[in-house]
Amino acid sequence: MPGERADVAVVHDASFDPRDVIEALLGSFSLKRVTLDSPLGTGPPHARLCILCVSLTSDEVFRRVRKVLGHCGCERLFIVPTHNSGAISRLKELDILDYLVLPVDPDHLRRLVKEALNRPVESAWEALHPTARRALKSGLACFETCYAKVRDGEPLPMDDVKASCDHICAAAELGGLDGWIAALEGHHDYSFRHSMFVCGALAYFAGSIGIRGVDIAQLTMGGLLHDIGKMQIPVEVLDKTAKLEAGEWAVMRKHPVYSREILLANDGLDEDTVAMAVHHHEKLDGSGYPYGLSGARISDHVRLAAIADVYSALIDKRSYKAAMTPEAALDLMAGFKGHLDMDLLRAFRSFVLDTA
Repeated sequence: MPGERADVAVVHDASFDPRDVIEALLGSFSLKRVTLDSPLGTGPPHARLCILCVSLTSDEVFRRVRKVLGHCGCERLFIVPTHNSGAISRLKELDILDYLVLPVDPDHLRRLVKEALNRPVESAWEALHPTARRALKSGLACFETCYAKVRDGEPLPMDDVKASCDHICAAAELGGLDGWIAALEGHHDYSFRHSMFVCGALAYFAGSIGIRGVDIAQLTMGGLLHDIGKMQIPVEVLDKTAKLEAGEWAVMRKHPVYSREILLANDGLDEDTVAMAVHHHEKLDGSGYPYGLSGARISDHVRLAAIADVYSALIDKRSYKAAMTPEAALDLMAGFKGHLDMDLLRAFRSFVLDTA
């Protein structure tokens, strides 16, 4: 969106061609490109991360880089074109000890950028109540482990998943869904953020209406795992910063089927938890996917998951859309007759607006 802070500013001197760096990041992050000799080249980068692609071959470039660093209150990453001893020693003069040298591996670069973008968000968790902090950290660790297991075709770490869900339920007992959402805003891993939005919404709501024991455990686990199949979606589709095109949507819509395959490969998961992952895009009128279920064939657990999923998507900010306020999102959802369970939605609306 015009005027908004980009994820990444690629700042480079005239002798450095950053095309490979930009190409590696394009599509996964919002970018702006700035040259050191431009009017903006020594000002604040107006981005969450500044990648300085510099050769440091002249005193003038060194001076300009120092000036950028003086204005830069965000995360930064250095890339140099070669293992030039003079440039490396000048980086040390700037107290820069970590840097990359061309050519950079695109996957490695994307991972470093994502870590840098998430670092301020995760650092802010230290100021939260210890129970909420533990829930967020365990959720992130569990999500990353699940991703690795799915990628390698191994069973999910169900002990870790259960422990993480227990921590999230404990955090929900503190109250304050808005605080949970706020703590996750800005985290660049959208799949993690969305899963924790959904999981938290279900845990907080269920606890508020007196659901306890096995039922709240199932809802929480179902929320955490509801999009597990997205871990098999190609990253260029999953992390795309623009709206998906028709062919990309066809790929994305396969994730509930992938979820079914992943979850059924794990022993001990109850039917309701699996159903939440497989059926949360079904609609009461039968127009949903992947199986066109309707009416009584859609369980209460799935109906709640569908509400939490839609609500979480609407209040979340993406590069191609603004976040909706809770009230505006719920007003819009009230028109989704034939899609969502209106009785459960009214109860969910009361919970959200009464606790805001």
